[in-house]
Amino acid sequence: MKKHIIAMAALCACMSAASAQTSVTIYGIVDAGITHVNNDGPNGGRTTVEAGQMQVSRWGFKGVEDLGGGLKARFGLEGTLLNDTGAAGVGTGNPPTTSLFDREATVGLTGNFGSIDFGRQNILGVLSVGMADPMGLAFAATSPNVLFAAMNHAGVYGAYGANGSGTALRQNNSIRYVSPSFSGFGFALMRAFGEQAGDSQRNSYLGASAFYNAGPLNLYGAYARMKNNAASPDLLHSHAIGVKYTMSRAVLKSTYSENKLDSTGRKISVFGAGVDVPVAPAITLTGAFYNTRRSGDLKDDSQQYIFITRYALSKRSTAYFSYGHAATDRIVSATDINLAQGFVSVGSDSANRLTVGVMHMF
Repeated sequence: MKKHIIAMAALCACMSAASAQTSVTIYGIVDAGITHVNNDGPNGGRTTVEAGQMQVSRWGFKGVEDLGGGLKARFGLEGTLLNDTGAAGVGTGNPPTTSLFDREATVGLTGNFGSIDFGRQNILGVLSVGMADPMGLAFAATSPNVLFAAMNHAGVYGAYGANGSGTALRQNNSIRYVSPSFSGFGFALMRAFGEQAGDSQRNSYLGASAFYNAGPLNLYGAYARMKNNAASPDLLHSHAIGVKYTMSRAVLKSTYSENKLDSTGRKISVFGAGVDVPVAPAITLTGAFYNTRRSGDLKDDSQQYIFITRYALSKRSTAYFSYGHAATDRIVSATDINLAQGFVSVGSDSANRLTVGVMHMF
């Protein structure tokens, strides 16, 4: 009996030790605001309740296990939450499909060598240049950096890369390596496989990025090339840079991106600049400007001016107010690419937007 008791105690001790080295976290963001947009065209104004204004609403699981010697296994599962209706993330394929973990589904290893992850994950530009976005990736549904720099516009970029007919922002069947930091410098490499029989290049993605983070200065750069599923795959390639500089009383941010389609010469570029200014312990003001241009096949030009006031109710909850103005060179048509997507409606060439909302993180 004594031996059995000792054996059980040893087993419990082992289980306790294993549990202490493994952790799983449930987390998320729930964000919603009421928005009024006033267009100058025939559609007039509209008032809506929108999810994910300051940050896209999401929920997810992440876990890590310490394997010893500095090596850890980890996973991440994250899905979009449309909390204005209660729906999960919805794919943009034909027909649309509901994806439980549309934002991320990865498993990998991390250690002194850096990290390597497999699955569905963001392209490298989001992990690097996105960190310098003038609005901090707010208003993702209308942000030029999200729609065009990060290629999250399904109608424009959905046919390229291993994205499952969604958007090029996230790639399926991918492998990503991120190096450790060497005195502030680092790099990342990523490859997504289209998994098309007889041609490994179709529906493929290849990306590389570099970063420098030291003191107040942060520099980011990324390059990507993608192909579609045509018999002779068309090439879409992009590059982007971002700069963030933290001062004593402000944070300055700027980005520039450009992507080009080889078959038509279509080029879409986005320049962004912004500043965050803390004016009180709980209040931060943000001003941002974006200029989006199309050239090579057709010419178009769009500008956005965004002002945001954030009030921290606590470490996890934030109230916000925003005013935005957008304008384009020509009246937006139903068939052309709208450079002010989701902001300026069809039949208009400018719009004003007011938003008030609350964001909670858990």
